[in-house]
Amino acid sequence: MARLGLSGLILVALLPASPAALAAPPAPGEMAHPFTLPDLEDRQVSLSSLRGRLVLLHFWATWCPTCREEMTILEEAARVHPEKLVILGINLGEKRSRVQAYVKEAGITFPILRDARGKVAAAYDVLSLPITLVVSPEGRIVDSVVMGSLDREDVARILARHAPD
Repeated sequence: MARLGLSGLILVALLPASPAALAAPPAPGEMAHPFTLPDLEDRQVSLSSLRGRLVLLHFWATWCPTCREEMTILEEAARVHPEKLVILGINLGEKRSRVQAYVKEAGITFPILRDARGKVAAAYDVLSLPITLVVSPEGRIVDSVVMGSLDREDVARILARHAPD
């Protein structure tokens, strides 16, 4: 029997048999699940350390074409609105070297965290990629963009609804 690498296992786990099998991410108003993950330099980043800021949690992988498109939009938002939001790219199960190469090539400057075993993704019921969750300064889920439809208008809407003045 052939053995799949971790990314192959995640791909299988992220693709349910039917759209009806998709679990929903946490509902608006629910508290965000606390987590601490390493960034690409192995510094630990915790969601709780960002309390008081609007945070976008973007679950993604380099093999996902839609994720790559959204990373460009998120990079633009991170550069244009650094005072209004924090973007955390949460990569699922890929080797650090592969993620580092993509981040360098794409010019991504916002923090990229590594969810090597998918524990944080599982806590948020992430079953497909990409998914972006919006966490309020108080630590509650206030919005989400599921299944790869994030665009500049979504970012503008999120900022208008949820960013502190």
